[in-house]
Amino acid sequence: MKVAVVAHFYPPEPGAGALRLHTLVQALAAGGNDVTVVTPFPSFPRGEFSEAKRPLIRVKEEGRVRTVRIFSMLIPKLPGGRLLHWLSAALSSSLYLLGTRERFDAVVVSSPPITVSLPGVVASWRHRARLVVDVRDVFPDLGVKMGVWKADSPVVRTLEWLVRKLYRRADLVSVVTPAGEAQALRRGVPRSHVVLARNAYESAPVMSAPPKRNGGFTAIYAGNLGLTTDVDVLVDAAKLLSKDGITIEIVGDGAQRARLAERMRNEAVENVHCKGSFPREEAMAMVAGADVSVIPLRKGLTESVPTKLYDSLSVGCPAIIVADGEACDEGASLGAICTPAGDAHALADQLRRLSLLDRSSLRRLGEEGQERIRTRSDRAAIMADLVRRITALETTEEVAAPITADAAQGV
Repeated sequence: MKVAVVAHFYPPEPGAGALRLHTLVQALAAGGNDVTVVTPFPSFPRGEFSEAKRPLIRVKEEGRVRTVRIFSMLIPKLPGGRLLHWLSAALSSSLYLLGTRERFDAVVVSSPPITVSLPGVVASWRHRARLVVDVRDVFPDLGVKMGVWKADSPVVRTLEWLVRKLYRRADLVSVVTPAGEAQALRRGVPRSHVVLARNAYESAPVMSAPPKRNGGFTAIYAGNLGLTTDVDVLVDAAKLLSKDGITIEIVGDGAQRARLAERMRNEAVENVHCKGSFPREEAMAMVAGADVSVIPLRKGLTESVPTKLYDSLSVGCPAIIVADGEACDEGASLGAICTPAGDAHALADQLRRLSLLDRSSLRRLGEEGQERIRTRSDRAAIMADLVRRITALETTEEVAAPITADAAQGV
């Protein structure tokens, strides 16, 4: 098959969404399919382009994968700048997919942002191709739960209309959680068109030796500092631990970094260290060398399971999930420690308890989690199964619902 993949985030950009999509693209190519990825020039997580000079279009070919970087407008710190970036990228992607001479058999869109639905539907119509929607976060549901939008607002009603149109137009909708599956079914998607392709652990890169620690106990958060991450609970817990010899390291960048730095400065929090962004290999080495990884979700986000959980356990680092709902349930099944979302006192208590353990006991905790996750399906296996479903669309009218027992149970 010839497959077009439309996304807003793609490596070298970091983040769970980009890594998940890259694994899917590699699985498509490994299955003998020719893949064209249509995506903007990298700008995540700093919110500004990583390259000063960019052509309108840049094409890079590697084996069966061709990456087409398209024009988009990005004005840092402009009110509404993120939406402008999304819309301009969606328009450029649509124009490219309308004008290209290459014909595609299938179009895969990776959401969020929901604006990718425009080029997805356009390309599906233009090429008479099957449409596959890979949904990592369900909109507008997530925005409402985060308090960004009111449930009855015009924005939510418009997005709801758009999402229903997109889902019903799709030949296949893949979701990452059972809650996402229920939300797709509630919007009228036939059960035979819904596939549960959970988040999972990415095979750990070959890492250099973990950094040496100079005594003390170190907890780490490694990931995007986006709006779904509760950075405040990290700072609040650190303040409670200021006299316990416990340090919290934050590795990553994103929308909340400036506010986080301002709060640390204003409140004189000295045991939180913001390290900034690092390549995945270095960041994973930092996680492997920490005593424990902390993964905090904002209160109210009960249907998300952060990929950071799997990444931490895959390198043998014990994990604390600060969340409610599915993230806590999944973490507990893999041996992670769970504390309620937003509860800095509970997090501080768990960090104190772990800090009293010797290093060998901590390492055993990490190895137990590592062993549990390795007996479950990894992301490559799940994406390979999803590719099988996508390629089956060419020969069948409908797709069977379950995605195999191993993949459905795991990750």
